[in-house]
Amino acid sequence: MEKIDQALHLAVKAHLQKKKFLKMMMENSDGPLWQIGKIAQDGRPYVNLDEGTYLIGLIGLNEAAQHITGKQLHENEDIFKLGLKIVSFMSLKCREYSEKFNLKLSLEESPAESAAGRLAKIDLQEFPDSKKVIKGNSNGDESYYTNSIHFAASASIDLITRIIKQSKFHPLIKSGAIIHAFVGESRPSPESIYNLVKKVWENTQCSQLTISPEFTICNACNEVSRGLTDNCNNCGSEDVYGVTRIVGYYSKITNWNKNKIGELKDRHSGNYKLVVSE
Repeated sequence: MEKIDQALHLAVKAHLQKKKFLKMMMENSDGPLWQIGKIAQDGRPYVNLDEGTYLIGLIGLNEAAQHITGKQLHENEDIFKLGLKIVSFMSLKCREYSEKFNLKLSLEESPAESAAGRLAKIDLQEFPDSKKVIKGNSNGDESYYTNSIHFAASASIDLITRIIKQSKFHPLIKSGAIIHAFVGESRPSPESIYNLVKKVWENTQCSQLTISPEFTICNACNEVSRGLTDNCNNCGSEDVYGVTRIVGYYSKITNWNKNKIGELKDRHSGNYKLVVSE
C-alpha cells in the first residue's frame, strides 16, 4: 500500500501544479484561457478551478492482484477481496488528500485507449517478469493491461457474476465506472435485456451497464450486419469495416491501436452470453 500511496501523492502533486499553471493562464488577459477565467455577467467565471474535480484513474488492478498472488480477480474470492481492499485504500486516500490540499479528488475508471498498452510495453522493458501477468501478445504490440478494476476480458465467468462482483467497486469510484456486456454477433431479445437491466438495478451497485454488440458495415451496398466478418453478408463484397465499442464509444476497428485489438481478441474468448431468468 505504501507504493500505491506514493503514486497517489505524485498524482495529487501533478494536479496541484496543473491547477496553478491553469490559474496563471486564465488570469492573463493576453493568454488563450482568459475568456473562460474571466468573471461573467452572473458574477462567476465559466471555469472555476476551486470547484473542479481532479481525477485519479486506475489501470490494471487485475494484473496487480495477479502479480501479488498468482491469480486473477475472478479466480479466487480472497483475490477479489484484495482488489476491493486496494481500491478502498485509494478511495480513502483521495478523501484524505482532498481535505489536506483543499482539492476535490476522485477515482475514475480511465478509458485508457492508449495508456493500457503504452504502460504495458514500458513494464515489459523495465520489468521482464511482468510478462507473466500482462494480457495480449506480450511478444508483440498487442500487450495491454486490463482496464481499471475490470475483470480480464477473457475471463470465463458468466456475465451475471461479472456484473455482481465488478459493481462492488463502483461506490468507491465516484467519477465514472462501467461494466460492458460484449455480446459480439449475438442479438439478445428485448425481454432478456429488460430482465438483465431490472435485476442489475434492483440487486447490484452497478453505476453503468452497456450492451455492446459488433457490426460489419459494407462500403459497397451499405448493408449493416451483426458480428465481424471479412465479407458482406448481403453482396459478398470485401470492402467492409468493423465497428464496436472501444471504451465508452463505438469506432472503426481499423482505427484502433494494436493493444485494443489484442483486447478485442480476448473479448471473443470471454463469456458474455446474456441469459437472465425472470
